[in-house]
Amino acid sequence: MKNIYQVCEKTSLLFYLLFLYQLWHLCQYGGVRSHFLLLLISVLGFLISFIFLLISRRQRQKDISDSKKKVFGIEIIIVIIGTIYFGGLIVYSAIPYHGALSWKVDELMHEKKISFDHNNFFEDGAEGALADLDEVLTLPEKLYIANDFYMTFDETGVIQKLGTFIYGRDKKGVTRTYMVDYDADKAEKMTVWIDSEANTDYDENMRLEPMLRILQEADCRWQVEVWSKNRGAEHYEIIYYGHRSFSREEGLWHLSGDVDGDGIDNGIRDFGQLLGGGEVAGFEVSLHIPDAEDVVPVRYIMEPEYISQKELNEEQKAEQIEEAKDMESWTVDRTDGTMYFFLTNSRGWRLIVTDAAAGSRYYELEKTEDGGTTWKKANENPFDGKSGVAEGLVFFDENIGVAGLTGASQSESEMYVTRDGGKSFTQLRLPMDTITELPEIAEEYGFTVEDYDYCYMPEREDGMLTIRVVTQDGENGGIVFQSNDTGETWVYAGVSSE
Repeated sequence: MKNIYQVCEKTSLLFYLLFLYQLWHLCQYGGVRSHFLLLLISVLGFLISFIFLLISRRQRQKDISDSKKKVFGIEIIIVIIGTIYFGGLIVYSAIPYHGALSWKVDELMHEKKISFDHNNFFEDGAEGALADLDEVLTLPEKLYIANDFYMTFDETGVIQKLGTFIYGRDKKGVTRTYMVDYDADKAEKMTVWIDSEANTDYDENMRLEPMLRILQEADCRWQVEVWSKNRGAEHYEIIYYGHRSFSREEGLWHLSGDVDGDGIDNGIRDFGQLLGGGEVAGFEVSLHIPDAEDVVPVRYIMEPEYISQKELNEEQKAEQIEEAKDMESWTVDRTDGTMYFFLTNSRGWRLIVTDAAAGSRYYELEKTEDGGTTWKKANENPFDGKSGVAEGLVFFDENIGVAGLTGASQSESEMYVTRDGGKSFTQLRLPMDTITELPEIAEEYGFTVEDYDYCYMPEREDGMLTIRVVTQDGENGGIVFQSNDTGETWVYAGVSSE
């Protein structure tokens, strides 16, 4: 009995520590299957050893010496230390992003499985899915989509897939988010992740309500029947992105109704204006066949607004100006080639194209003092009658600035300096005759000083202006010139390999 007691005393302690270790490893890294057997062995081993330990201890209670009591006390201390140590590690693994247990806790707290009872789109509409969600989650009255809302169904309307990320404020004003996923091939219930991280900016163009109004008026069943007869497709899909714009009338289907909630149906009904440019914008729901790219989607749109090309151009210019204000360098409007530079939020300049031919352009310089609201002509001919492509535009203060001009091939360029805020420009002349060394690449390709005729726009650092001259745009290295008097004089400063 004495031997049994001693063996059980040691094995029960070892099995207990093994159990704690395996439990921590499971909580930290996951993998129930890989840990199940060892956990089971450790639990059974501990229970059996502990039972025998109790039986044998009771029978030899009177024979326990002081030394045995001391050993038993040490074992108790080991149990306490092991419990505290591994218990702490298990708690740590439950902290978000620190272990597999944290993800399981997060799943239990935020993941819901919800029965999808109203799963026929033709009979229940998109409201059916929302009704099932609302019954369990009590959704906010006003909902928004983070990206899109899509629903795939068969020719009878039975929903096969559904996915969206919706959000809104509850009755207490707290933002609630719901990421919904459903796949009939994988599960009978909808999976919803609650209060996940998302961009909840409450953009009115991303409201969910307009989709429901449009689908109430759209005859999706009739369209599916037509496609089913002609194409025999297995699945169809609606997808909603909120308020959208279209530059072509192909597929657009006007629906009468009030989608903005003002009680008035005031949208356009004729999309023929698009032939003259511009866009049609409004809340829209697309119905399409996912596996048939050659079939034009039907785009149901309610209360659409026509935006002329002129209005679009003005909007684009306004956006370009705001972008230019945030940049430390110049920006280019790719639609018309205008180059902008803002010294402050209110003071800026722009090179506008006045004429173009054979890849070259003529420019005029304009200036604004009110952040781009109004522009005034500053110089009708900043490049002295020469044509090309604007290389850059930069001002170092309200008076001193540089504008660059290059050819269509970008193998050479010229720079023009102003010292009166753009009223007049003079071509910048660098002291090329003072060059004493050429970059290493020059010898390899047989370049001479005359081949170095492309100037990068000047850069300023700690009051020093630096210009790098190369043989063509995009080339690394080059000849360096510097000026410490804001470009009045330039000196050769060696070569650069970068």
